[in-house]
Formats: sequence, C-alpha cells, structure tokens
Amino acid sequence: MQAESVTAGKVPIELDLGLLKKSFYELEEALEGQQGLSDLVAMLEEKSRVIRGILGQVDQGLDESQMRSLVERMFTARRKLWPTLQEVGPRAFSSAVADLLDGHGDLAQRMQRFQEVIPAQGKAQRALRDVAAELLHFGNPEVYPLMTRWVWDQGTSSGAIREFVRGGDYITDFPLGESPEMFEGVRDWMRQGLAELGVYRDLPYLIDVLLAYQYSQYLRAMAEGFLRSDFGGQSDFIEQIHKLLGVETQRRMGGSRIKSNDVH
Repeated sequence: MQAESVTAGKVPIELDLGLLKKSFYELEEALEGQQGLSDLVAMLEEKSRVIRGILGQVDQGLDESQMRSLVERMFTARRKLWPTLQEVGPRAFSSAVADLLDGHGDLAQRMQRFQEVIPAQGKAQRALRDVAAELLHFGNPEVYPLMTRWVWDQGTSSGAIREFVRGGDYITDFPLGESPEMFEGVRDWMRQGLAELGVYRDLPYLIDVLLAYQYSQYLRAMAEGFLRSDFGGQSDFIEQIHKLLGVETQRRMGGSRIKSNDVH
C-alpha cells in the first residue's frame, strides 16, 4: 500500500459535540463499561490484522478462499456482491485491489476506478464502494477513514454522520458530498471531541464503533417509526453494531454468512 495521507477537509454542516459525547456515554453504558468497548476494539483489530495479511499478498494474486475471507468481513458485500465477485474471479479482483491500493491517481480516482472496473449491477454495484472503503480503512486504519455508505451516502442523504447533526431529522439539505477529505474531516472532529473526554487510545476503531452505534440508533428509530414494531432492546442494536462492522463472520450454527448459491 502506497505512502499516502488524507487531509481533513472542512465539514460543510455543523456537527454537535454534545451528541457525540452523549453517544459515547450511552455506548459505554450499553456495553457495560470500558471492557465492552475494549472487546469490540479487539475484534476490529483482529479484522484489520486479517485484512492486512491478505492485502500483503495481492501482488502475488489472491485465491478464492482469500477473496471469500475478505468479503465475509464486509456486511453489505457479503449480502449483495459475492456472486458477482465469483464470476469476476480472483485474478481480476486482485488486479482491481492492487490498483486501488497502489495505482495512479488520487484516492478518490482510485476508488471510482475500482467501482467501474468490476462489472456489477444494481445493489451489487453500489456495494463496491463499501468494499473499496473497507479494504482501505482496515488495511491502514490510521490513514484512511471508514467511507462506507452507512457512514454517509450523499445519494440518499443518510448515514451515521447525519445523527451528529442537531435537528437532523428536519433538515433536507446535507451538502456533505463523499470526498475522502470530508470523511477525514468528520473523523478529525470526532477525534477532538473524544480528546475532550480524555479518550486517546484506539481512536480509529473506537470512532468506527461510535459511528456504527449512531447508525444502529437510526435504524431502530426507522423500525419503530415506520414499521410500528419494536426493533428490539439492547442486545439487538449491539448485534447490529457487530454486523455493520463485519465482526460477526460466522453464523451461530457454523458456516459462512456470505450470500451465494453454493453456501448454506
């Protein structure tokens, strides 16, 4: 992976520090203190270790088992994209990943090229952005912010970032865009907010957890508001956090979580 940095851009909408602090305290309470947070951070560290190990072999070419191991750890990709990637094959996938990590052009150009070079359609095509975002972030979490669609999707004006805007439910214009600099700007804002709470360790992963928590609360509100059904209690949104972050790769009864015709 090439030496690179992402400059924090100015976030074009005011984020509420009080909401960030409230989120941290709520999450800490739900996870029963620092140990629960530490356990989640450890899961993300392990995910990053596995992904970095596989990415280190991209130049030699990945095989299907390595490709599967990556996709199992990506929530939207394992649900939507695996059949497409099977058709593309490990060789073409390896080439696309190598270009994403070390190809010419800036980061946004490489991400766009990754989404264009793999022939996917519909929901599978949209999931390619999440694959690129996860490979970059978990391949080098200190450098790259998490840029998946559930963190922010400008096309639908939805994502975890919106949940840090006071009165966000009543705002229709969210001119955030989807540039890497915007995502890094939000991450820098969160980093500074956590510093005010005296939190300095494991920030790349802790920020991921906080974003997932915020988005889980959005999903819960949607379920309660529009489906008129209880999305569930504490255990449900904690499970949702695990899913969003891709740290539950195995079903309870064993087997892969990848959605494909040949996996049960």
